[in-house]
Amino acid sequence: MNDWISHFTSLTAAPDNEKALFNKARPVQWGSDQIIFHAGTPCNQYLLVLEGQIRVQQISAGGREIVLYRIGPGESCILTTACLFSHRPYPAMGITETAVKAISLPKSVFDQLIGQSGLFREFVFNAYGNRLTDLLTLVEEVVFTRLDIRLARKLLDLGKHAQIIQITHQTLATELGSAREVISRALKEFALRGWIRRGSGQIEIIQRQGLQQLANSEFVSSR
Repeated sequence: MNDWISHFTSLTAAPDNEKALFNKARPVQWGSDQIIFHAGTPCNQYLLVLEGQIRVQQISAGGREIVLYRIGPGESCILTTACLFSHRPYPAMGITETAVKAISLPKSVFDQLIGQSGLFREFVFNAYGNRLTDLLTLVEEVVFTRLDIRLARKLLDLGKHAQIIQITHQTLATELGSAREVISRALKEFALRGWIRRGSGQIEIIQRQGLQQLANSEFVSSR
């Protein structure tokens, strides 16, 4: 049952008494596009992803969405950690982007390991700290960086290996925490500049240099 530990190398050196607690973990799996948790769901397990990818996103009262981060193989969820420590329900939604295989540690086992295992504590807090840094970077970009600059950066990132990007305006809006109409206006401006060509459910990058110059801009949001 402890075979899953090999996916998390920092835990492999745990002594036998701690590995006995790891034996209480159970495998879980979901298909693609499945909701694992949503805002208000009680948090009673610590998830460790073995295969696949989970998208964690927040939805405002007005219906606007933003992607907070993604969880891939060998990673855990910062919101799960925070909720387990604070005894609060999830404040956001987790959705599988692919088929996912993971390991679930019940809250009682998680609490025992936090109290008894230095290796496990270090793993949890390292993952928490790294993800928190990513979230602070996201907040900084959303608050201080103009949307057109963030959009140019996102298109360049998505188009690193392909000239044509299969993505909708709504998906881009969710990725960037904006409204679809705002994204559509920005893309229209990019098209008028000759940087991209818009299609149904896709965007073709025509002039990468123009996008790159904008992406490298240091102008900040006026909000």
